[in-house]
Amino acid sequence: MTDAAFLTQSPLFRNLDEAERAQVLIIGQVRCAPAGEVLFREGDSGDGLYILLQGSVRISKQVPSGEEALAVLEPPAYFGEMALIDDSPRAADAIVNEEAALFFLPMEQLQGLIESQPRTALKILYALCQVLAQRLRETNERYMSLFTIAQWGSANSGDPLPFP
Repeated sequence: MTDAAFLTQSPLFRNLDEAERAQVLIIGQVRCAPAGEVLFREGDSGDGLYILLQGSVRISKQVPSGEEALAVLEPPAYFGEMALIDDSPRAADAIVNEEAALFFLPMEQLQGLIESQPRTALKILYALCQVLAQRLRETNERYMSLFTIAQWGSANSGDPLPFP
C-alpha cells in the first residue's frame, strides 16, 4: 500500500479523513511511466482518473499543424476526471512529458466507492465541482482576453467589432 500523504495534497481528496483516504488507496495503483508514453488519446474511453505524484504530463490536442499543448501538469495535479462525470470519450491526449509516477484510480472501482460510501462521495464530488468551477472561470477570463484582442485588431482594420 502507498502512503496516503499525497492524497492530502490533491484538491479532490484532501478533505477526506484517514479512513476514507485508505479506501481510495485500496482501489488505486501506482504506475511509473517514461517520458513520451501516451497514457490515453483523445477519443479513448475514460477508464480512470490519474493523480500525478512525480514528473509531468502534457495534455494536448492534435491540430493540422501537429500537437498543440493545452497544459503541462505537475504534482499534485490530477486529470482524467471528466470520465467520472460522464461516459464521453477522452477530450484530449495525455502524454508523459518527463518520467512520471502516477496514482491511477480505475473508474469502475472509483464509481463503486462513490456508490457505496455516500459521505465520501459527497466530499469527492463537491471538491470536483469546486475545481471545475475554477477552471470554467479561468476559461472565461482567457476567452474574454482573446475577445478583447480580436476587438482591437478588428477596430484597427475598419471592420465591425466581432461579438461572441
